[in-house]
Amino acid sequence: MILNQLTRILLWLFIISSVVIWTACNHLEWRGSAIPKLVWSKSGSQNDEVKQQRKNQILGPKVEITNDDLNSSYWTSYRGPNSEGIYREQPILTDWPKEGPKLLWRKLIGIGHSSFSIAKGLIFTIEQQDENEVVAAFSADTGAIKWKHEYPAKFEEYFGGIGPRSTPTWSRDRLFTLGAKGHLNCLDANSGKLLWKKNIVEENKSEVPYWGVSGSPFIYKNSVILVPGGQNDNAIVALDKDTGKVVWKKHNGNQVYSTPTLFNILNKEQLIVALEGIVMSINPTNGKLYWSHKWRISVNNNNISQPAQLNDHTILISAGYGKGAEAFQIVEDGNKMKTKTLWKSKLLKTKFSSAVYWDGFIYGLNENRLVCINALDGTLKWRGNKYGYGQIVAASGHLIILGDSGDMTLVEMNPNTFLEKIQFKALKGGRTWNYPAISGGFLFVRNSHEMACFDLRLKSE
Repeated sequence: MILNQLTRILLWLFIISSVVIWTACNHLEWRGSAIPKLVWSKSGSQNDEVKQQRKNQILGPKVEITNDDLNSSYWTSYRGPNSEGIYREQPILTDWPKEGPKLLWRKLIGIGHSSFSIAKGLIFTIEQQDENEVVAAFSADTGAIKWKHEYPAKFEEYFGGIGPRSTPTWSRDRLFTLGAKGHLNCLDANSGKLLWKKNIVEENKSEVPYWGVSGSPFIYKNSVILVPGGQNDNAIVALDKDTGKVVWKKHNGNQVYSTPTLFNILNKEQLIVALEGIVMSINPTNGKLYWSHKWRISVNNNNISQPAQLNDHTILISAGYGKGAEAFQIVEDGNKMKTKTLWKSKLLKTKFSSAVYWDGFIYGLNENRLVCINALDGTLKWRGNKYGYGQIVAASGHLIILGDSGDMTLVEMNPNTFLEKIQFKALKGGRTWNYPAISGGFLFVRNSHEMACFDLRLKSE
């Protein structure tokens, strides 16, 4: 009896110690599905390494990125200046060697799913450092830290992990950032000086979504427009850029994970905004409703993907979790507008990514497999390879796909056939859900471990 009791005690001690050691040295990482991946890591080492690197300013060889290269081409917000995921400024190199395009620099970075905005030779992002969210500006030519602004905030959930989700928005030397718990900051983009701040979730008496605040600030003229969610006609709010004071508040509903997008529809500027269970169009000047369209999905009714405009009166929306895609037309009915569904398809279930529309065809990840869809009727043109739950940006007739494992793939945008040209390891160190950014022919990528810059110019100087 005593022996049995001793055996049980020793067994429990072994189990407890094993769990402690395992927790300290490993973590589970979900790559967008229900199947976790065990990742070995040195607990608590990443932030220390990042801080030490920045303290020592380990620059490496300086890359000559001129002001002309980056001052003429800004990437001011999530998915680019028009939020469409397309780089239009100049042709880029699409004949990559097998090891990928030229690497200009690589640096460690803090945790988070934020992407970059780019302006005036600086790249901006948000990361997690210990118990603080950190807004950081880096030199585009070296990756060296230029300034940072940090504040106490830490968001963490089981599947998505730690850190901020949204991307900074740049506008006329000001930087607007939104943390995962609703912390909104207006900063001087050149120095990092705090100009004003507030917490949009607390002020609105709403709730932080399960996967954290993910939508990025949207700038319209002299207003910054956000979707904190809430009731009593305050789910969508416009704030004065200079002061943070409320310009208008409208509508009711819980916030979701997408960013407001501006389209010109039927010769009107219309801001497309999603709330739980609905997609709507509003006047960005005053928040007045133009039209609404029911859009419910199976998991928390959360719309994740960004909409795409197919023509001057047609919009594509899509989501994962079994939902699929829908194209609907905006039609005028007297003095009002209403929506009319053109087609629905289960062939495009965009989970964590957003589709790209180009020349009559839609390119996107159906869960994790690349597909090409005819925008006219939603029919399938082809199925390509699997790239995980990654992100897509289009440039020079090609798709640049950054997969969730850090692999980067170049695929030709050809509706008649699937053509993968090259794949290489762009980032190491874990899950990559961060959206790529391009400015001046330079490609900037990051995940929760490192960031890197690649030269995609046709003629390197």
